[in-house]
Amino acid sequence: MESLPMNTLLEFNKDTLQTIRKDYNLLNPGSMDQAINVLQEWVDKQNHFEKKYYPREYLERRIIFSKGSVERAKSKLDRYCTLRTLMPQFYKCIDFKAEYKYSDIIWDGLSPKMTDDYYRIYMVKCVGKRFDYEIMSYLRWTIAMAEYMISYDYSRGVIVILDFIETNLVKLLKMIHFAELRQVFTLLIDGYGIIVKAIHIITPSKTVETLVAIFKQILSAKLGQRIQIHKDLESLHKFVQRDVLPEELGGNDRSILNLHKEYVDVFASREFQEYLIKMKAATTNEKYRQTNKFNEEYMGIAGTFKTLNVD
Repeated sequence: MESLPMNTLLEFNKDTLQTIRKDYNLLNPGSMDQAINVLQEWVDKQNHFEKKYYPREYLERRIIFSKGSVERAKSKLDRYCTLRTLMPQFYKCIDFKAEYKYSDIIWDGLSPKMTDDYYRIYMVKCVGKRFDYEIMSYLRWTIAMAEYMISYDYSRGVIVILDFIETNLVKLLKMIHFAELRQVFTLLIDGYGIIVKAIHIITPSKTVETLVAIFKQILSAKLGQRIQIHKDLESLHKFVQRDVLPEELGGNDRSILNLHKEYVDVFASREFQEYLIKMKAATTNEKYRQTNKFNEEYMGIAGTFKTLNVD
C-alpha cells in the first residue's frame, strides 16, 4: 500500500508508514511488494491451509508485526491457522451488543493515537465489584480485538495498561480460569504476533502480587520482566505519555468508556461480522501438512502448553 487508509478508531503519526518500513529495511521501492509476493507464494504452497487468499494489505501487516521478517511472518501465520483449528471455542461468532457481558464492568480499547515511537496503547479499565459472568465472553472479545488490530493497525506493537484501581481484585482473580487465560495469551502472541513492549498494572491492592505471579507462569521470562506495577496514575505517567491516554487514566484523549462503546458498535457491525466469518476459514487440515508428523511445538496445546513458548 502507498499510504495508510483512514480509520474511524485508529489514527497514525504522519510518517508511520515510512518510518516503520525503514526500521525493518523495507523502505526501498519494491521491497515491500517483493516481501508480500514471497509470503503469498509460500501460502499458496501450504497444502494444509484451508484458506489461501489474503489481501495484500493484510499480508503486509503480518510482515510488519513480524518486525519485517518474512520467515517470521510465515511462522506466525502457520501458528495462527493451526491454533484457530485447535481452539475454535474462542472464535464463535457472537452479537457483541447482545451477548458480550462485560461492557458494564470492563472498558477497553486500542488508543486512537500512537505514541511518539509508534506503539499503540491497549487500555483496560476494570470497574466491576462483582463478576457473575463466564470469562469466555470477555476472551472472545479480546480475540476480536486482536483480529481488528492485525487487520487495520500499523504499529511496532502494543503497550498494555491494566487499571484495577476501582475493582475488587480478589473477586476478579477468582473468576479467571488459568488454562483459558494461557490459551488466549498463546493466540495473541504466537498466533497474531502481537508485540508487547510493556505491561503496566495500576492498583494499590497487594493482591496484585498474585496476579503478577500468574502472568509470569503464562508468559515467557522476557515478557514477564516487562511487567510494571503502579499504585497510582502519577506513577504511570512517568512511563507513558499523557496525550495518548484517556481522561480516566489522567490523559488528554477521549474517554475510554466512550471509546469502548465505539468498539462495540464496530465489532457488532455487519461489515466486521462478515469479516470474522471469512477469517473462520483460516484453519488447517493436518493430514495435508508437508511433514511426516504433526509439528511438536503444538503438542499439549489443549492442556499443559509445555512445548509452546509464549514470547
